[in-house]
Amino acid sequence: MTRTQFLAQPEVGAFLNWLAANLPTLTFTLRFKSSKFVPGGLMADVQGIEQVLEHYRWKATWQDANQSPVDSQTWADTQRSLGQLREWLTSAVNQGDETQALQACLQILRWGGVRGAIPFLHRLAAQGELSSYLKKMAGLMSLDGSSDLNELDASSVERFDAGLTKVHALLDASGSPIYDSRVGAAIGMLYSLFRQQWAGGGKPLLAFPSGAARGSQIRNPGAFVNGLAAPQFSSISYESWARWQVRLGWIIQALLQRTDWFAGQGALPARCHAFEACLFMLGYDLQCFGVPLAADSEAAGAANDAKSRERAGTGWVPTGHPFSQVLQDYLTFRLSGALDSKANFVAWQVANPRNEQPPTRATAMGYCFAFSIQEFDLFERPLAALEQIVRGGQDGLRAALATPTLEPFTLGDERVHVCLVDVLITGNAYLRAKTDQARVAYVLSAGYAGTENAARTLLAVGRNVGKHFGLLDAQHLPTTLFEQFFCGCAVDA
Repeated sequence: MTRTQFLAQPEVGAFLNWLAANLPTLTFTLRFKSSKFVPGGLMADVQGIEQVLEHYRWKATWQDANQSPVDSQTWADTQRSLGQLREWLTSAVNQGDETQALQACLQILRWGGVRGAIPFLHRLAAQGELSSYLKKMAGLMSLDGSSDLNELDASSVERFDAGLTKVHALLDASGSPIYDSRVGAAIGMLYSLFRQQWAGGGKPLLAFPSGAARGSQIRNPGAFVNGLAAPQFSSISYESWARWQVRLGWIIQALLQRTDWFAGQGALPARCHAFEACLFMLGYDLQCFGVPLAADSEAAGAANDAKSRERAGTGWVPTGHPFSQVLQDYLTFRLSGALDSKANFVAWQVANPRNEQPPTRATAMGYCFAFSIQEFDLFERPLAALEQIVRGGQDGLRAALATPTLEPFTLGDERVHVCLVDVLITGNAYLRAKTDQARVAYVLSAGYAGTENAARTLLAVGRNVGKHFGLLDAQHLPTTLFEQFFCGCAVDA
């Protein structure tokens, strides 16, 4: 589907009309908890989408090519900061300079407070393919021209996450938006409100995906009365996420071409990014829209289930799996010469059981929890790196994180790196409590899990991952490496 075909759909046109009519008058109550990204928090009551921009906050720092720090917090700061990153990345990619392209990408991730794509970017750069891959993706994701969504498929989009959306958006010159959980949540909420008022009926045409926050914020429109539940990033394919970034870009472009919103920002691409920045602020917590939660209404229905799923997603319960065992099995699988993919590894686990009772396909799929880009992105790792990861310890942790030196762990804005967060929670639980029941009670009272079984799953994975990398000792207590790695890190901050 091309841009022209997408925008020609009656429901898309009606949604654009609704946005143009309603965004200037909608009111928003911005309530941000204090965090490293928003020091001191934020409280503001705002009317109209354009007024949101002056409240933009994202405190970040990164290092330029000369190792000089670049700091930003307000939208004006951020524009300048991202302008430098865009220039660095574009120049490096155009010159085919793999070293500089990689460094620019890594600093983009640092600015965004995300790290999941680091192993993938390192692998492409080591193979001399990073610049060519980013160029190819830039052509496929450009908002201008005759690009077709169908060309963003499983073969062309190798990875996609909250970090890579930033890289692709910054390399794009047409105004492609960064599509993370907050942006997805906000546009999904607006579409949900539109559908409640639209007389067209029928099955919703659009399904903007999002992801859970790491705190108690709500980022799923389905948690509200009559809301449309958003597909979660963890359940969609890489190529699907990439297509939604393009679709949203087309919508923003078309909307701004019919209005004078953000005229002071400059040309259309800059105006598009200003609009995206406002979505980013609104998507921090969808309760800013002032819509009742589904549980507050007798008409909750299926939306209440979505709310429950949303709240469950804000905890830190992983899919249970024997981390060290699965790593060893994966190495054996790789050494067998089999084609490396999740589907093949799942099939291999079922066909090569460790005992008489083979795992079901669902169990084998669950055992791959730590392999996703939201965790350690283990598929397609170089064999030498994989062997180091399997050996574990501090060197294994460095290899897993694809970093030459082990930097202190930082929590971003989204619910990712669950395995490592579980190590942090588990270490703290063993410091605070002497019995199993007391540790479970600690996990439950802190809101990290909702049931005793879920709490025990969290602690089991935390113990396994923690001991594997030397973060926890034989008694599951924090080691010196734990203190160094999680230095000053708080799950709730």
